[in-house]
Amino acid sequence: MVKLWAEKEVRNLKRICMSGKIRAPWPYFLKNNVIIMEFIGHESVAAPRLKDAVIGTEDALEAAHLYEECLIMMRNLYQTCRLVHGDLSEYNLLYHDK
Repeated sequence: MVKLWAEKEVRNLKRICMSGKIRAPWPYFLKNNVIIMEFIGHESVAAPRLKDAVIGTEDALEAAHLYEECLIMMRNLYQTCRLVHGDLSEYNLLYHDK
């Protein structure tokens, strides 16, 4: 069952990446239930999850921009890719280069 889930995850990620409207890591390789995908970060430092990102509290404009960007990505996910994110949270979003 886990292998089937991983295969579906790879198909969905490819669909998302090929839309050109949503930034997501490209899945390069799948073996059994292990997915090797594009690294998001700088050199050997991975981009933090949104939950762990340091965003200044005085920067309300940045927070508003992030919120708007998330809304646009979710709209594109549904309208372009015909997918719905079943577990959207600050744990499943990366914060990279603002």
